[in-house]
Parts: sequence; C-alpha cells; structure tokens
Amino acid sequence: MRFKWIYIILLSALALRLTYIFSNSFPPPVGDAMFYSKMAKQFLETGMLGYNQSEPNAYVTPGFPLLLAAVYTMFGTDPLGFQLTQVAFSVLTIGVVYRIARKYLSETFSLISAACMAVYPSFIYANGLLLTEVTFTLLLASFLLLLLEGIQSGRRFTLAAAGILLGLSVMVRPTPAVLVLPLVLYFARKLPSQKLVVRALFYVGFSSFIVVLPWWIRNFLLFGEPVLFSTSGNNPLLWGVHPYLIGWEDTFQSIYHLNPSELERNELWGKKAKELFQSQLQQAPFIEWLMIGKLNYFWRMPWVENGEIAHLFEKWRNPLHLLFVAGGWLGLTASVLRKHPTGWLALVIVVYTILHQIMLPIPRYAYPIMPYMILFFCFGMSLLYDAVNKRVKKANRHAL
Repeated sequence: MRFKWIYIILLSALALRLTYIFSNSFPPPVGDAMFYSKMAKQFLETGMLGYNQSEPNAYVTPGFPLLLAAVYTMFGTDPLGFQLTQVAFSVLTIGVVYRIARKYLSETFSLISAACMAVYPSFIYANGLLLTEVTFTLLLASFLLLLLEGIQSGRRFTLAAAGILLGLSVMVRPTPAVLVLPLVLYFARKLPSQKLVVRALFYVGFSSFIVVLPWWIRNFLLFGEPVLFSTSGNNPLLWGVHPYLIGWEDTFQSIYHLNPSELERNELWGKKAKELFQSQLQQAPFIEWLMIGKLNYFWRMPWVENGEIAHLFEKWRNPLHLLFVAGGWLGLTASVLRKHPTGWLALVIVVYTILHQIMLPIPRYAYPIMPYMILFFCFGMSLLYDAVNKRVKKANRHAL
C-alpha cells in the first residue's frame, strides 16, 4: 500500500504543478532570470560563459546556465520547456525527500511529509521561474540521500555518486561547500568505524573534485589566479550588512562607479562589508538586525517572487509556511535533545541558517531547506502522536 499512496501523492503534486504552469501567463523574465536566460543563449551561440556581459566571466557558477542551455537545445527557448523540466524536478524532489524520511519516520508520517511538500505553495510557484532554486533543491536532496545510503552501506559507488551530486550542486550554487566540514565532523564523531569515515571522505571528495575541476582550470586560465566558485561571493555579504536592506543601492553604486575589474569589485565588496559591519557594531538597530531581524527576514515569510500570479493556495500560503517553520524547529530541537539519528539533517538546517545570518537572509535562500523543515515538522508530529497514543493506552489499562 505504501507504494500506491506515494504514487498518488506524486501524481497529485504533478497535477498541481502542471495546473499552475498552464493556467497562468508568465511575464518575460527579469533580473537574475533574464540574465541566466541570456547567458544560456549566448553560450549556445558562442560557447562562452558570461553573466550579463558579452565577455567571459565567473560572476556565477556555470551549472544552472549550462542546464538551461541544454533544455533550450532540446525544447527551444520558450520558457515553457524549462518550466516543465522544473515541474519534473520538483516532483522528483518530493520522492527523494520521502526516501530520506523513510529512514527515520513511519510510513504514515513519511507520506504526510510528502503530501506537505506536494501542497506547499512555494514549491509550486517556483516552477514558473527561470531561477536556480528548483534544480538546486533536487541536487542537494539527492546528495544528502546518497550520502546517507553510502554511509549506511559503505558502498563505494553510492559514495562516489553522492560526490558527483555534491559537485553538481556546488556548480549550481556554492552553498553546499560550507556543509562539508560540519558533516565530516558529525559523522566522524557518530560513526563507529573511522575507516568508513575515511572511505566516505575519499570517494565523495574525489568525485566532487573531478566535477568541479574543469571550472577551476577555466577560471585560472581566464584570471591567472584561482577562483573557487564565483567572483560574486562577497555580494550577498555586502547586502547583509544593510539593516533591513536599507541603503544598499547607494553602496553598490559607489563601487560600480569606480569601474573596477571583476576580481577587484568582489574584493571591494568584501572590504566595504567589513567596514560597514565594524562601523555599525555599536548601534542598536544593527544589533537588532543581526540578532532578530535577519532570522525574521529569513524564516517569517515563504518565498513568492511571482506574487501577481501566485494565486494557487494563496490563502494557505503564509499560515502553512509558519506552521511548517515553527513545527519544524520544535521537531528539530526534539531530535537534538533526544540525540536522534536525524541530528545530521538538523545540522544541515542550522549551518545553512547561520550562513545566511552572516550573508543575505531572504526567503529565497531558505527555500532549499524547507523540505527538511517539513520533515522535522512531521517528526515532531510523530513524537506527539506516540505520546498521546501511549497515554491513551495507559488510561485504557487503568480503566480495565
């Protein structure tokens, strides 16, 4: 029966996403989506990777533009082809996270987590946008699943496949690179066999290195010095030192007016971020932004970039998001206090949250870890169910 129900949930998720895509007329891409699309088309025409420029650069990692170019090759440059690709990715993500949930939750609560992901509004809306989130969320979830299965089985092939997915996810968005060290330390402490830790580190590290290596070589040849991921790494750092994002336009324009080179601009962003951080450190509004404002910005609202046509489940959108976030943090806390095996997933959420409290904390960047918040929400519900069920059984025994 479990296969029957998960297939029903996946088909329902597919139907919801297709309904959303085909029932809306999407405006032309703007901002990042427009630049990604131009970059993909430019690559198909010239073989050159340049974000918002006619010359090669490394402003963004190449994974998403190359995927977009591949879809354009197969289905044409109409956004619909990529939107439908993202629908498939979104449904696959539900299946992957369901498999992770089955490692720790009962069948019932694993299905509930899949059903929550199927109807969570942002997971539906995002498929209409030409942005990295849907692709990145699938790659990250697939990496986490194969990492878990590789560690559990010790199979070299599974660990190598996990490394490939890690490399691909980093090439779409560099964020997973910060997860590597905390996860290594966690499993080194938790796993009984240090030999398995070394094996996992070798196969995951080597295969991810092979995936990323061509990008490193290309950047060294282009700039004459190493560029690990992109030349815009300090951009969100500079955004993040502007309380409630007030005044960021003037700061960025003052640097653009200097007409620096690509690498110099990134260095200037970093220096300006450090300068603004130090100059505001004694100011109460800035402290409030660091301690409360950023967390509130990151978690309080769901990501809805296409608000004018995000009408599906619109009335449920904010309450459902807050329920999953609040319940997810409660479930996560319970898992840590109980030293439950889901602790490594709790670590993923905590590290990701801390990273974006240092950098730019917008709801768009919380999107990729919402599947695990939903999983912990269901974990908390399962604990509550077990507690109530235990009390009812105890009351029944006393009644007899």
